[in-house]
Parts: sequence; structure tokens; C-alpha cells
Amino acid sequence: MIKIGYGVADFETMVQRGFYYVDRTDHIELLENVSSQYLAFLRPRRFGKSMWISVLQYYYGIQYKEKFDFLFGNYHVGKKPTPEANSYLILRFNFSGIGTETDEQLIQSFLLAVCGAVGNFMNNYPAYFNDEKRKTILQNKMPHDVMREFFDHLNGIDRKVYLLIDEYDHFANELIALRLDTFKKLVTQNGWVRKFYEALKNGANDGVIGRMFITGVSPIMLDSLTS
Repeated sequence: MIKIGYGVADFETMVQRGFYYVDRTDHIELLENVSSQYLAFLRPRRFGKSMWISVLQYYYGIQYKEKFDFLFGNYHVGKKPTPEANSYLILRFNFSGIGTETDEQLIQSFLLAVCGAVGNFMNNYPAYFNDEKRKTILQNKMPHDVMREFFDHLNGIDRKVYLLIDEYDHFANELIALRLDTFKKLVTQNGWVRKFYEALKNGANDGVIGRMFITGVSPIMLDSLTS
């Protein structure tokens, strides 16, 4: 009997529990061969975006190399791996669940998500960070300052970062619906959301970020940030 893992968005859990997975791993090779290394994947909710982010995390993360056959052996990419398999440091953000009721809640919730992701990165790759540097990075009070110091520290290391962002526009869509003026303020030249994405752009320009994959449901925030 086929086991359906409804609501499961973690690829390793899917494999471990024997849930049915429609093999889309052939798309990994297609992504590696497109001209851009920085991609946005915009689709409706419940479209499998978070699961795909998880697939990319396990496929490209160097820490999962010993699990490769277990995780991907039964799928297309396991039989025909690409040159970049298990070759990146994974930095994964998830911007769902960001509180938007007040300006203070918004910035603190976003900062918490950023520091949580950066903290997980440092736990996964402890060889690149000592305790003092960890504290220095995480004590910053603005998301873009966390990222600037983080990328400055990683500049010139022997591995590149694969940046994954899930639900990049989840909080923005709530703001557009309920607090449009706040949304406009955040994505203007001096807005801290724009500065956060500028820090990511600088990380890419400096060669720290090798690839980036972003998911969301709407192009509105992308258009606002880049217009």
C-alpha cells in the first residue's frame, strides 16, 4: 500500500518513513545547467516548494555526503549525480511565521529567524567559527548587520554557500493586505528588508554565495525590491 506523507516537508523524513515521493530529482541537473545561479521559484501554496527546498538541502549539503545513497539511491539523481552534489555549505531561511502585528514584533521576529538560521549554519559547520566569532555575529541588532558580518567572516574560505530561502514573501503578503504603508517603508532604499537583501547580494558578489534558490507565492516583493 502506498504511504502518503501529507504535510511532510522534510525529504529525509519522507525517505526514512517510506512515504511515496514523485521523483522530480531530474530537475536538479536542469537547475545546475541554467545560466543563472540565483533563482526564484514562485508557485501557489501547497505546491511542494518547501519539500523541494529540503531536497536541495540534502543533495547539496556537504554534511549529508555519507547519506547520499540512502537518500537518493532510488531516485534519478542518485543514479546520475551531478558534479556539484554534496559540495556546498547550506544556509537555509524560512520566513513563514513572521509576526506582523506591530513594527517591533516584525523586526524582532525577522531577526530571530535570521539568527536562528545563521546559528544552525554555525552548528553544522563549527570548523569555520570560534565561540567569540559566533557571539559577535549573533549579537547584531539588525538582520542586515548579522548577514554582513557573517559573510565578511566567510569571505575567502574553501567552500561556497548554497543559500535557500523558503516563503520569502509570506510576511510581506500579510503586510500588503493589512499594513500597506509598512510594506512600502520596508522595501524602500532605507528599509531594513531591502538592506537585508542587499547584504545577500553583496555576499553573492563577493563569491561567498555560490548558488541561491528562493521560493514564494508572489512576485510583488521581488518587484518592489528591484524596481
